[in-house]
Amino acid sequence: MGKNLYDLAIDQITEKYKAELMDEVIKDVNPQFEEEKIDEMSFNFYSLSDIPFDKIQDFKVSKLSTYKDILWDWRQEGSQIYKDDCFFSWDKEVSEGVSLIANENKYLCRLLKMIAFYSLPQNACLQNVKSFNTSKAILKQLQSLGKFLYKHRLFIDIQGNGSFTNTVYLTKEHFTDFIKNDLKEPGAVYNFAKQVKHWAGLSKSKLIPVDYRLNFEPFDADMYSKMAKEAEDNKGEYLPISIDTLSELVPYCIENIEKKSAEVLKIYSILWPVIAGGDNAKIQSFEWGKAIYNLLNMDLKILDLQIFKFTDYSQVTMSRDLNNKLRTAVKNHPEWNKHNSIYTSNIWKLKHSEVINIALELEIELESIDIAIVYDVFKIKIKAMELVTELRNSCVVILFLVTGMRNSEMYLLEAGNCWQVKGSEDDFRIRITIFKTSEGSTGDPIVLPVPAIAYKAFKCLEALTEKARIWGKSKKLMVSSTTNFGKEILARSINQFLGRWCEDLGIEHIHPHQFRKTIAMFAIYQNPNNISVIRRLFSHKSLAMTLSYIVKMPGMAEEMKLAVIERNKELLSELLEALDKKCIAGVAGNRIKRLVEESTIFKAKLNDDGWEGLEQYIQILLQDGLNILHRTSFGAICTNTHSGLVHLAPESCNCNVTDCNWSVFTVKSVEDLEDTINFHANFIKDDYCSESQKRFSNKTIRDCIERLYELKGIDYVKWCFPDLVSENFLTSEAGGHNRGEQNIKA
Repeated sequence: MGKNLYDLAIDQITEKYKAELMDEVIKDVNPQFEEEKIDEMSFNFYSLSDIPFDKIQDFKVSKLSTYKDILWDWRQEGSQIYKDDCFFSWDKEVSEGVSLIANENKYLCRLLKMIAFYSLPQNACLQNVKSFNTSKAILKQLQSLGKFLYKHRLFIDIQGNGSFTNTVYLTKEHFTDFIKNDLKEPGAVYNFAKQVKHWAGLSKSKLIPVDYRLNFEPFDADMYSKMAKEAEDNKGEYLPISIDTLSELVPYCIENIEKKSAEVLKIYSILWPVIAGGDNAKIQSFEWGKAIYNLLNMDLKILDLQIFKFTDYSQVTMSRDLNNKLRTAVKNHPEWNKHNSIYTSNIWKLKHSEVINIALELEIELESIDIAIVYDVFKIKIKAMELVTELRNSCVVILFLVTGMRNSEMYLLEAGNCWQVKGSEDDFRIRITIFKTSEGSTGDPIVLPVPAIAYKAFKCLEALTEKARIWGKSKKLMVSSTTNFGKEILARSINQFLGRWCEDLGIEHIHPHQFRKTIAMFAIYQNPNNISVIRRLFSHKSLAMTLSYIVKMPGMAEEMKLAVIERNKELLSELLEALDKKCIAGVAGNRIKRLVEESTIFKAKLNDDGWEGLEQYIQILLQDGLNILHRTSFGAICTNTHSGLVHLAPESCNCNVTDCNWSVFTVKSVEDLEDTINFHANFIKDDYCSESQKRFSNKTIRDCIERLYELKGIDYVKWCFPDLVSENFLTSEAGGHNRGEQNIKA
């Protein structure tokens, strides 16, 4: 059976809203990475190819674990949100019933551990790894590489004599066949490719022994990008953020803003030239010694400089400036070149470690030269960057949460566009520029109310980006204050840095569009169980207060209209037809009919091209508070919305449907109404019918005739039930709902 005009209208408008919402999600096909650059800073990573294997075994991979341990445990240094779950066991299957830690697999396990070693934050020279939670995720992905190598019996001591086959016989086809036959999901394929790429990078950099290297790239750049795009495209529809994640993430962000932001801004005010780096660092006067003195005098709670003080001077790393200071101090020492021939070499040609040893032998106090020499200034800089990034990300999350703005709208935020209303204590506003639905070339400014926490978040971002905005000559709030200093952070990069941060925290990956979905979910379903979370999100006293302005936020109309349509396609089509043909009844039906007739926006009539009319009709339904429809008795449509997701039972109505304020009757109800009238008319004629039953049946007959009159008119009712209708129909006994001048005998 083909679709009628109204079904087609529903499908048409649904596709329109879907297309509009999909346009908002910016695909990261060619992601823009913010690469960290180290300026004039010498630092060394262990090269596992230069160290005997027995010495590697005791390397610390965490405070609780060494390289040789089966369990790598980071629970003392993992994410502040999900720290307790931050560990990884190497006792994993590489084939059914075969463990990676089995004796025959010791060389395979050794290779995977070497790759994993360079996936830890302190050793990640080829990857952007800032958290042990990220390391845990990477180590999980290594399992597929282990299965691939075991399948081809590579690095397996089959004979038990210490020999194994390495990658000398591997080809690109081996990798592509494994992807085709063993990895089904695009996400798994991309994760496998990332680990292979990392392995090839470590091999090219000669950081792992020769026998363990992969000396070719199985995937070219185009193929790798294609895998990344397919993984992104197959993530499915962006769902609202889970309550579990919100309940962990939101308090964490609020704490960063409320309790840590003051100290982070102080740290940044001192270290910003070295954090910014690049050309900016070359023209800014900065001395690590003075910076450390200033930081020590602040008595900071979030940055304990003592943990960055060297205990083993063989580990000392210095900037070029500090290195020159130390060499000059040694050269000017009275004992230099006096008694010991070892000092006769040119001080400027000696290795860094040799100069340190000579200074110690000469009993030169390193702190007297410059206090920065005894501190790992590189790690201090990295920690400061992490604190700044944490604060920025927390502020961005809060602003997304309370406004539901799009990626593009976050990118367009400008300094000064959030303020406190004069004369108020807790009334704040934010100005957002909307391009998505704007007809003008400059966008439409929208002013929204926001809670105090959002105002604080905005002000933190203003303070963090002030110098970067001056340097980059930009008014944008989304400007990098660390690497790429002064460069505007593009919309697609906002998604990227949020994704990396979620990975670092060990929580689900959140796309900015999910904040809009989350607000829409709260607005549509109004789940009472979420009241405490919503109050925390918006700093409000009640859910009603929150909902009073959520619906005013940009883009919510499309979200809500789509949700209504998707849930009610069949019933919406029926309502639409009933309105168009003026065959609609019931208290709710008459109310909707009046809204349509009196509405200033419902101009278009539902003719052959009635899509515009349907869209306006849906807006009217939303204005009337309609969210969810369901079928009830008499073939009527119930417009009473339940409390939300809590109501999971089958839809039922215990009310008197024919006299209910929420019922809408259409032509589908006519037969049921007639049958009910006939049934009760015959029932009251029975000799055993009680007086209470007669009263009930008479009222039911009146209600049904009233609905039938609204649907089909007085002539039809008289023709069907001549014995029940008199000329003064609908004057007193009809209950006041009908608009005619007739009445019912019964």
